[in-house]
Amino acid sequence: MATDVLTGMRVFTTVVDAGSFARAADKLDLSRGMTSRYVAQIESHLGVRLLNRTTRRQSLTEAGEDYYQRATQVLAMVEEAEHSAAQGSAEPRGTLRVNAPVAFGTRHLGPAIGTWLQRHPQVKADLTLNDRFVDLVEEGFDVAVRIARRIDPGLVARPITRARLVVCAASAYLKEHGTPKSPADLARHNCLTYAYAGHQGEWRFTRRGRDDRFATVQMPGGDAVLSIGKASIKSPQQ
Repeated sequence: MATDVLTGMRVFTTVVDAGSFARAADKLDLSRGMTSRYVAQIESHLGVRLLNRTTRRQSLTEAGEDYYQRATQVLAMVEEAEHSAAQGSAEPRGTLRVNAPVAFGTRHLGPAIGTWLQRHPQVKADLTLNDRFVDLVEEGFDVAVRIARRIDPGLVARPITRARLVVCAASAYLKEHGTPKSPADLARHNCLTYAYAGHQGEWRFTRRGRDDRFATVQMPGGDAVLSIGKASIKSPQQ
């Protein structure tokens, strides 16, 4: 059986403090044989004898005295670390790095983060707004808000709301060039695309119905091409 050094330290220091293996076993809720085995394993692991023991008494060796002092310090540090970690899990603290699209972050995240920080005063928020898909691990972000049909493999996502896009045009432009009646009409119009869009050079229009058919308008080099297909909507987890 592999040596559990930390448990061995606890058993050994308890034996020393209790003054006997029997009292230490009762305190630790272990059998006397298991208590003795842990101490023997630590001695075997270190290659030195820590306790001189007879049927009536036990005493620390010189190495045992030194190990007891150091083990006591180590166990105190472990207990302090566990206590600190438990407090940290109960009350969030540190810096939370968040990435989000510019429009969504400006409109929604500012007020939301302000309210959240009031509830968690030990946390600082570092909010970065841009419209490109950042690499969360590579760029050190804790969480990101993304407007997309799917996410990169390995990331965990939860849907928070739906977003929709609308087609807009200046009234002066429509007066001069006319108003398109269908997606196919966009082939005759000058359309602006967004460099950070999920489907560059492509606009998708969905007709709500039993089959949710969609029309995709592609605009390579200004020539719009219409394609019709069956809608395939996946959740952000997929």
